[in-house]
Amino acid sequence: MNIHWRGALLIALSIGSASATAKTQGHGKVSLGGEIVETPCNIAGDSLDQTVDFGLVSMSDAGRDAQPSLIGSRRHFAIRLVNCELASQIKPDFIYRAANLTFSGIADSQDPQWLAVHGEARGMAIELLTDAGTPIPLGSTTADYLIVAGDNTLRFGAQLRIHPDRARAGGFSSLAKFTLSYL
Repeated sequence: MNIHWRGALLIALSIGSASATAKTQGHGKVSLGGEIVETPCNIAGDSLDQTVDFGLVSMSDAGRDAQPSLIGSRRHFAIRLVNCELASQIKPDFIYRAANLTFSGIADSQDPQWLAVHGEARGMAIELLTDAGTPIPLGSTTADYLIVAGDNTLRFGAQLRIHPDRARAGGFSSLAKFTLSYL
């Protein structure tokens, strides 16, 4: 019985000393939030993060004057909208019929309607285009694209422009972001 008493006393003392030594070892906070939006379509996963490869482009393809010229050929890319449900969930009797996009990114210092390139290459920029070849100035909204229930594909192009008087060969990259609006 004496052994049980000592065992219970030992357990009680160890629990008491553990809680007596437990002190605040730091503190912080977690902020939680977000935004809930109504969107009639989802953007396909393979359209969220794309790479357009211009490959090897010869500077000899560029014109020799001081005016920016096209170099290489147009590259195509698409943004797929999937699982489109056109009836609004929050606006009674409203049906979505169209979408438009705005492309953004770091503008070229010479021609701000084009995307700047980064890397070893100099004197080059990237022009964004509709599928029909109409230029889409950086920061402007495209014409409306009609959308239907189900899946939709919005097609675009990109072409490399060169300022021959400032051009230097080398690797390059650029980043264009897009924002969708539904109407």
